[in-house]
Amino acid sequence: MAFLVGIAAAPAAAQHMPPANPNYTPAPPKEGYSYPDCYCTDSQGKRVEVGQHACLHIGGREIWALCDWSVNVTTWRHREGESCPTS
Repeated sequence: MAFLVGIAAAPAAAQHMPPANPNYTPAPPKEGYSYPDCYCTDSQGKRVEVGQHACLHIGGREIWALCDWSVNVTTWRHREGESCPTS
């Protein structure tokens, strides 16, 4: 439940975040090491890769969010005014 509370509180702070860099590629790991398989999980439990968007259903609202990095963990970023795509 703490995860959802953090997401609900994030939109106000996320307005001041710079956009994610889609051209970012991490440095190769040292010989004999590898990076962990990092990703986000949407509100239905589906895997979302870093750099991809997903429509999250939180507290009766739909939020269009980006799976991104914050320091060394994955996180969802949402900007006010962006909404889930409709068909």
